[in-house]
Amino acid sequence: MFYTQFGQTGVTVSRVGFGGMRFERPDQREEMAEIVWHAFDRGITYFDTAPNYCDELSEQIYGIAFKEMKKTGRPFYVSTKTMASKPDEIRRQCEESLEILQVDAIDFYHVWCLVHPEDLPNRKAEGALDAFRKLKEEGLIRHICVSTHLEHDKIAAMLDQGEGLFEGMLIGLNALNCHLRLPGAREAARRGMGVVTMNTLGGGLLTEHANRFPELMRPGDRSIVEAALRFNLSLPEVTVALVGFRSMEDVDEACDAVERMTLLDAKGLEAVQAQIRERHREFCTQCGYCAECPAGVPVVRLMDAYNRRLLEGPQAALDHMRWHWWSPDIAALIDACTQCRHCEEVCTQQLPVLERFETLRQDYLRSIKKSPAAS
Repeated sequence: MFYTQFGQTGVTVSRVGFGGMRFERPDQREEMAEIVWHAFDRGITYFDTAPNYCDELSEQIYGIAFKEMKKTGRPFYVSTKTMASKPDEIRRQCEESLEILQVDAIDFYHVWCLVHPEDLPNRKAEGALDAFRKLKEEGLIRHICVSTHLEHDKIAAMLDQGEGLFEGMLIGLNALNCHLRLPGAREAARRGMGVVTMNTLGGGLLTEHANRFPELMRPGDRSIVEAALRFNLSLPEVTVALVGFRSMEDVDEACDAVERMTLLDAKGLEAVQAQIRERHREFCTQCGYCAECPAGVPVVRLMDAYNRRLLEGPQAALDHMRWHWWSPDIAALIDACTQCRHCEEVCTQQLPVLERFETLRQDYLRSIKKSPAAS
C-alpha cells in the first residue's frame, strides 16, 4: 500500500481509501463490517462514509468494524459529512455520527455536496462554518473539509468563501472527466489541502464499460480497476483515491493492484488523455470552453450528462442530472438557450451541442409522460 501526508495536517493516510456507499448487502451489517476490517488489515487507513449511504446503514457498518479496529492500536481515519446549514442541525448530525461510528472524534468532517456556486455562501450565511469551527475547537472533529461537484474555475471562489478553514477537499475525478475536475484539484493542492477523489472508477462507468476504454490499460494490467487507480494515483494533486468496495474480493483487487503498479509520469498521463480524446471523438472532453454561456445554460454539465447517455442510454443521463448535478428539470435549463451557438463555435471538438440539447430535452419530456405523476 502507498501512503502519503494529507495536505498540511501532519496525518499519514493510505492513498487508496474505502468508499462506504456500495456495500453489496448493507442489511447484513456484521458481514459487511468484515469487509471494512479486511481493508484495514490490507493496509487501508482512510474510510469515507456519510449518514445516508446504503439506506443509512453505512455508518453503522463502519461503527461495528471500528470498534474492533480500535483494539489493535493501529491508526485509521474516518471521513463523514453533513449537508446541514443550521448550527443546531450540524451539531446534532455530528454527534449522531460520532455515536454510530463509535469514535471520539471525526478525523475529516465535510461540508457536503456543494453543487452550485451559491451553496456555500448560503450555508455560511446560516452559520455553518461557525458551527464547524466550534466543533473543531471542542475536539469533536479534527479537520474541516469540503465535498464538492463544482467544476473548473468555480473551485477557487468556493475555497475563498471557506475562510481558510478547509484542510481537505473531496471531488469527483477520474480519467474520463479529468479536464473538468483537475483544475479544482490543483487549486486545492496549491493551498496545501489534501485532495480525495470520489468516482475514481467513473461511478461504475469504467468497470461496466471496460471494453470501451482500452487506452487506460497497460501491459500486465489485470483489470480496468488497476488502470483507473493508477491514473488517479499518478496525479500529483491527488492524496487519496476512494474505491466503493462491495466485497473482500474488491478490496483485494485494488490492494493487489497498488502493490504491483508503477505510477505514470506527466507524459504518461497526457498520453492516456490524448488517446481517450482520439478514440472517443463523440465524447465531450469537458474542456470548459463553452462554460460561459451568455444565457446561463450549464452547457458543461449537460454535455457531461450526454456522455452518460452515450454509454448507458437516456435514463442514465437524466439520473446524472438529477442526482449528480441536482438539476432534475433538464427542459427548464435548455429552454433558456437562445440558439446563439456560442457553445458550438468555441467547442474544440465541433460537437453538435444544440442537437444534443434537444435530444436531452426530448428524453426528459418523454420521461415526464411516462411517470406515474403525469397519469
